[in-house]
Amino acid sequence: MSDEQQAVPASSEKMSQKKMMTIAGIIIAVVVIGGVASRFAGKSASERTLESLTGGKVNVDSGSGEVTVKTDEGTWVGSNKLPADFPSDVPLYPGAKVQSSVSAAQEQGGGNYVGLETSDAAASVASWYKSEIVANGWKVTLNMDASVSSLLGGSKDNRELMVTVSEDGGKTTIGIAVSQK
Repeated sequence: MSDEQQAVPASSEKMSQKKMMTIAGIIIAVVVIGGVASRFAGKSASERTLESLTGGKVNVDSGSGEVTVKTDEGTWVGSNKLPADFPSDVPLYPGAKVQSSVSAAQEQGGGNYVGLETSDAAASVASWYKSEIVANGWKVTLNMDASVSSLLGGSKDNRELMVTVSEDGGKTTIGIAVSQK
């Protein structure tokens, strides 16, 4: 196994990241359907549902579409806009539209996730990311390609980067996750 493909041992920090990703998924789902749900079921019903799922305090802002979840482990903010604290050294594919995002602040680190969409071919997008993350000072730690999807990992300073690119039905989706080590 090469250095670029070494397995990462399980740890409590990784478990916390797993919980972060679960909460991120819940937030993304609420951002996508939250506006509709809040119009029909009432904002407080959406908040109560999320609070029961996350165990935290939830605020759904139907005006901005932003969802905030505060737990003992940290704060997560989900939206359909690029987070204000998204790292400037993480490249965003030109012309791609933000579909969803999550910004997480935890006691030990945190991170961001952004989901983008473009009509460009997945192979072109993946190729662009392979050169751009290096140009932005990231060290490539993982590079996997399949017919219509790619997975690219990187590290820089005390952060890790994961970029997924997949194509389906003429659309290419890009997932970008940045987290503290």
